[in-house]
Amino acid sequence: MTAVIAVAWGLLGVAAGLGVNRFSRWLAGIESRGLSREERIVYQPTGWQQWLESALAGIFFFLFAWRLGFGLLLLIDSVYVLILVQVFAFDLNSRLILDLVILPGCAVALILSFITPWTPALSWPAPDWRTAAVAGVATAAVFALLVLVATLIYGPEGMGIGDIKLALFIGLATGLTDFRVVRAILLGVFLGGFVAILLVVTRIRKMRQAIPYGPFLVLGTLITLLLQRP
Repeated sequence: MTAVIAVAWGLLGVAAGLGVNRFSRWLAGIESRGLSREERIVYQPTGWQQWLESALAGIFFFLFAWRLGFGLLLLIDSVYVLILVQVFAFDLNSRLILDLVILPGCAVALILSFITPWTPALSWPAPDWRTAAVAGVATAAVFALLVLVATLIYGPEGMGIGDIKLALFIGLATGLTDFRVVRAILLGVFLGGFVAILLVVTRIRKMRQAIPYGPFLVLGTLITLLLQRP
């Protein structure tokens, strides 16, 4: 029965991912209103990238359903998957995190923290929305400092304000339970550092050439949400 649910939920994820792709194109047009032609946000993925949201959503919907079974936590995590998949694909393609996605996403994560089945024995001081809020604000504050340092080293192409907003979302979605927010961020930083070193060694990118960190933070968060219950 678990396999049937997982496959069905995975197929739902594929369909939802297609919707996320279309939604991203629409949002890019909205956020570009009033901007000059040079400043306009363009989201026109080609080749394999146009199927990225669908593939990632389908895979993670399947994995979450296989691990959790059908229930409240699966529904909550599936919402997070769609938001994170959108951020991953858009940032990878356009080097931007849309305010029209991440800010409402933060509000949704805060609301969901009220009904998330937190584990009392693993969270401090209380496994509820307050610890999720603390995790979000603390993570955003840390990333504000990191953005400042990255800007001094790499310039405006290092890290941006969008990464701070993404950090806020990650903290709200993971919370303090068993230090999930710390694990998510560290895993994302590790993945980003590993890929950055690999790109430099293979001479695909130069030492001081920045790479988008958003996708790696997203992967770290998805893996943490998948492997650790709240």
